Amino acid sequence: MRFQFEDIGGVSTRYLAGGEGSPVMLLHGVGLSADSWMWTVPALAQRHRVIAPDLLDNAFTAAGGYKGGPPQPHTVDHIIALADHLGLRRFSLVGSSLGAAFALHTYFKIPERVGAIVLVGPSFVLARPQEGFDMFEGPYRNGLTALQNPTYEGCRSRMARGFFDPSKVPEALIAMQMLLYAMPGARENFERRLAGLRSPAARAFDLYDRLRSVKVPVLLISGDQDHRGSFEVIAEDAKRIPDIKLRLYRQCGHWPHVEYPDAFNRDVLEFLNP
Repeated sequence: MRFQFEDIGGVSTRYLAGGEGSPVMLLHGVGLSADSWMWTVPALAQRHRVIAPDLLDNAFTAAGGYKGGPPQPHTVDHIIALADHLGLRRFSLVGSSLGAAFALHTYFKIPERVGAIVLVGPSFVLARPQEGFDMFEGPYRNGLTALQNPTYEGCRSRMARGFFDPSKVPEALIAMQMLLYAMPGARENFERRLAGLRSPAARAFDLYDRLRSVKVPVLLISGDQDHRGSFEVIAEDAKRIPDIKLRLYRQCGHWPHVEYPDAFNRDVLEFLNP
């Protein structure tokens, strides 16, 4: 397992890589980075070639041509550019939280190249749009609080909101959050992305009405204590996807892959290798 920095279509990009076999790309959520997959990559790399990038305009990956507005099309283009650069003709996608939305948007752009999708804690990204409902208000306020105070206590508090058991928040992830949130421009970049996600133009990227057209196998893993949305609501929306399997983790929050890494890695490997 190693971190690499490469120029991807003119964008300085950091990604975590390891293993050999059929490729799998891991996509992180709001305010996180490839480091959130540190407990996933080694396990999946036993049978797969695994790539976990810092997504466009996140962590150590530059913004490229993205200057504002909905980040979805720019992020998807960067994901595809990375896959092209690495020679991934066909690959599977694992997306956490907003990364789940990016996984689906990538599939819709290149459906012939995506073999399977794992949606991790997708919560509201699959939901039917609600007039006047700002689905990113919670992530915005949570992330902004930590960015304004990138101390150990501030970053730990931010991470703990995504866990059922705060004692399971990894110290390494807190340390990385402290580093990333203290970097020059981190707050401005975060606010730019979240402004784009919360803008009226972002409604063009709602997924609810497109879920029935997903034609590849999908696994959804969610915690029963996810503060971003109840499993019952998430599951009802997700059942619009024709070939989907659902896994509920008990006493688990928004990041099952970090709170229960052993169970998560086992379930994903079983799904990708039936």
